[in-house]
Amino acid sequence: MNRLNEPITLNNGVVIPNRIVMAPMTSKGSLYNGIVGREDYEFFSRRSEAAGIIITGATAVSKLGENFSYQMSIYEDGFIPGLTELAKNMKRHGNKVLVQIYHSGANSKTSYEKHGKVVAPSNVNFPHLPYQVTELTEAEILEVIKDFGRGTKRVIEAGFDGVEIHGAYKHIIQQFFSTYSNKRKDHWGGTLEKRMNFALEVIKEVRETAKKYADKNFIIGYRLTEEEMHKDSVGYDIHDTLKLIDKLADANLDYIHVTSNRFGKQIKNVIKDRTAFIYVPQDVTPKAAEDGLEFGDMVSLARGMLIEPDFAKKIIDGKKAEVATKITSVEMARSLHWPMKMAEWLLDPNGRNAVPEGIEFFKDTMEKE
Repeated sequence: MNRLNEPITLNNGVVIPNRIVMAPMTSKGSLYNGIVGREDYEFFSRRSEAAGIIITGATAVSKLGENFSYQMSIYEDGFIPGLTELAKNMKRHGNKVLVQIYHSGANSKTSYEKHGKVVAPSNVNFPHLPYQVTELTEAEILEVIKDFGRGTKRVIEAGFDGVEIHGAYKHIIQQFFSTYSNKRKDHWGGTLEKRMNFALEVIKEVRETAKKYADKNFIIGYRLTEEEMHKDSVGYDIHDTLKLIDKLADANLDYIHVTSNRFGKQIKNVIKDRTAFIYVPQDVTPKAAEDGLEFGDMVSLARGMLIEPDFAKKIIDGKKAEVATKITSVEMARSLHWPMKMAEWLLDPNGRNAVPEGIEFFKDTMEKE
């Protein structure tokens, strides 16, 4: 048996049928108001056999926490009907489907467009932002933590199998952990231990919400970025992160998910089987995914799932050689059901997103719309 096909049992007792995870991706297929749109239904439905665990893109738990335009939100009950239909579409082949819940803090550019205000751990002048942030008060911090709990309750009501807490890619949880963005000298900052407090309180809130409203099979994962480096400073390094991971591994999470293929051995050694470790392979091939299991209990792919919506299905069916690793035609591009704004975003020559090989075929697709 291919190792990728082996089932794995998470801490909560849930059995995942294989070791493949579809990583969260910003798909831009929903409405500007955060309601799930037709293109997101099509994008995720097309990938319902991509992996044993499928995770949505970052979904805002607060109206002041939206970074991405045309992305799903979950900060009001009005979002539940669309998410309920999405969950049904995503899980119809027996896999587990999760919502990645986040608040983007200082980087909530879409919230600034909508509401003219952005909050952050500290009143720092971020040179990459065209606005000034507002420092969170103690009461506001506690309210943001509650937002993660309220968002989790809506995830449960919508019928998803779990949540991934987004502590990566410089969103608010990472901002609290980073010395670059967190200058506080209270319970929420000033020492490494205190910079961990926000993340640990969010996890506690999510766990308590799940215990109250969900069954024991509800999955709770956490994603992090291993290091934060700036031109003239270090937000945190891998040594800080390994100390955080040690705390996370004791927090009764079902998995810890990283964002790169660096530090796999060190992270595995710290976790020591206390929870599942989701590792990121070197590239989009099945061979790279298999090799990733040297460090991870599971492996996650983003670009691989953009190119090959049937990634797990083909491996399960013994068709590993048929797994696509690049886009080869306009017809194939059309069949992948990328939302139009996502295609435009990834095609942007000034963008910094890692893009699949053959993405140029989408240009012809868009011209013919």
